[in-house]
Amino acid sequence: MWAEFFYTTVRQISIASISILVAVIPETPFTSAKYSLHGHAFRAGLEMSNIVRTLQGLAPNDHAVLFYSDIGAKRELVFPFLLEALEKQGVAVYVTDHESLDELREAMKHWGIYVDRYERDHSLTITDYETLMVAEERLDDLKTSRLLSDLIERLMKRGVPVRMVADATSLAKRGMVDKLIQRERALGRHLELPLTLICCYEDTLAGLNEGQFLIDTLQAHSHAVFPGIALQLA
Repeated sequence: MWAEFFYTTVRQISIASISILVAVIPETPFTSAKYSLHGHAFRAGLEMSNIVRTLQGLAPNDHAVLFYSDIGAKRELVFPFLLEALEKQGVAVYVTDHESLDELREAMKHWGIYVDRYERDHSLTITDYETLMVAEERLDDLKTSRLLSDLIERLMKRGVPVRMVADATSLAKRGMVDKLIQRERALGRHLELPLTLICCYEDTLAGLNEGQFLIDTLQAHSHAVFPGIALQLA
């Protein structure tokens, strides 16, 4: 049902070309459902690993969007993306108000990310959207600018990759869709700043405004990732 909705929506978008980077793996005797659930797990695992490689291959200035089915699936994709930057002495930022930050830190540690060490040396920043919002629950451009300025300063000093993951699912659910889309468009499909950004949304949001939210987000990003598939949009 998700795939049918997605492809119906994509047909409405006037994009000159959409190249599929990772498609659903063709069915073989090793992945066919008739060979039990193990085949399905094998196939899903291959799809996931291919998408992880696609995300790790994103370049500075790329602005990607990720629609995820559950928080665990999202973390399977974005944790390796952030960890690779940290292992290269880079900078990683995770912004969310859709998850408990303490629980997020524990999940990162379980994944193998040395959270305490990276936070201590300011390589890793984990924060919520309170730093990006004013009291009336509108995005705070001033604080956003300060955050980005800090990222630029670190990048210029260290000459290393800066990767950022931002999950605004809760903001969208609180009725801030128009503001979010405005901000996505302002950032552009290719960021002016030399960082790589993945914007994350729960896939239940794709149907907002009769699918217009999905259309608007696809038009504002250079890459899109859905369960089982990754697309280059521009």
